[in-house]
Amino acid sequence: MAVNRMADDILEDCLERGLDLDTGLDVFLTQCARMVHAKAGFVSLRGTRGPVLTRVLGELGVDVFAAAHWSGPRKLREGRMLFCQQLTLGKLNLGGLGLVVDGDFADGGQRVMGLVEAIGEQLDSAVLSFLALTDGRGPLERLDELDVEGTPVNRGRIGRYEVVKPLGTGGMAQVLIARTRGPEGLGRLVALKRILPHLTAQPEMVQQFLDEARIGLRLSHPNLVHVYDFGEAQGAYFMAMELVNGIDLDRLLRANKGPLEPPVASAIVSQALLGLHAAHSLKGEDGAPMELVHRDLSPHNVMVGFDGQVKVLDFGVAKVRAQRTVTLPGIVKGKPLYMSPEQALGQKLDSRSDLFAMGLVLYQALTGRRAFEREDELDTMKAICQEKLTKPQEVPVPLWNVLSVALSKDPAARFPSAHAMADRLVSACPPARDTALAALAGRLFPDRLRESQRLETAVDRQREAPTRATPPVRTPRA
Repeated sequence: MAVNRMADDILEDCLERGLDLDTGLDVFLTQCARMVHAKAGFVSLRGTRGPVLTRVLGELGVDVFAAAHWSGPRKLREGRMLFCQQLTLGKLNLGGLGLVVDGDFADGGQRVMGLVEAIGEQLDSAVLSFLALTDGRGPLERLDELDVEGTPVNRGRIGRYEVVKPLGTGGMAQVLIARTRGPEGLGRLVALKRILPHLTAQPEMVQQFLDEARIGLRLSHPNLVHVYDFGEAQGAYFMAMELVNGIDLDRLLRANKGPLEPPVASAIVSQALLGLHAAHSLKGEDGAPMELVHRDLSPHNVMVGFDGQVKVLDFGVAKVRAQRTVTLPGIVKGKPLYMSPEQALGQKLDSRSDLFAMGLVLYQALTGRRAFEREDELDTMKAICQEKLTKPQEVPVPLWNVLSVALSKDPAARFPSAHAMADRLVSACPPARDTALAALAGRLFPDRLRESQRLETAVDRQREAPTRATPPVRTPRA
């Protein structure tokens, strides 16, 4: 029933805003994965000539185009199982769906497979409804029309922003690549974050989203993502942010298959710390410190750009003084692997909690391991609060001295500010240049770099097209 309601909400939302099918699939896949606690997944739709639209979540560990033809559960490496379902209506095959779930299943995964089959039944009906309601011809021919290469096409509009393509979806919002359109024509590419359609009726979720937007508008630093605009259009709350062309540190570490060179780790973390210091130092309109705390720092929201610039993302659960949205007593927000002891205990936080999290990020970058990772979240939180780390062999003494201060259990024993931690880190290990970070990101993710460059080039051409089409006006001589 929950999948049915969600599918209806997504379908209605896409049709109302003129959004394309890939935008809806992005939301559907991510939210269904959360329902079954899947770590990865895919949806692949086929037209008359083959795959035309594919969305992938996380690391599948298999070829998505092969898996799109599979049915039933399949064992993968490292104790994971892939549950595949064909999207069919009668003799019509629209493609395939798959979700990857961790664990060994006594029943061979049949209960999970039943859930995936139910998800697939809702998805193929929703896809067919979308194609019919958008005035397609045959369903597969309509899918062919979505197979667009080269120049980005208009995939709907939110406010004054034209959607180019979906970028990703989380538990609260979807991020789209979009471009502004005003009296002057097409403008720059932006990351457009919009609250998910089924959450717009929940006032507390809307308020948290708006709080994030208001905080983002006040933040201004080269190592923070800049928020340009936020608003509401036809019931859709959105914010337009700087589009960072790069890769998050979590994926960078996994692709590197091992620890980073110390100068590279120093460069990434020191840049992130400078951005954090700007956020921690932010003042309100009354001139008083806002006492901003990120509270959810991890390698997922530290972005390494293809230009070598590092930016801290996502102040979605940040808290400031006198903020209206407050966390209820006993509810702990954030990722357990990167919490400070005081955060794990549900105590009052200040900026030094973020420094502990950045110490954990630095530890992982230098060792390739998470400092306090245990089998379950509760054991991880206990280790963060109680266990003392010993120096890993691969970490140089000067860097270990930085980590020892940052990872102190007592906040008073940590660095007094993010800027002070960055200074000590740079002194302990001179950071690599931006060009070295750019080269690493480009080498590990060449396809992502090419796609980023292609998108920028295509939009630039469209922006310049009217100018080229109009011959210059020559003023007659007197």
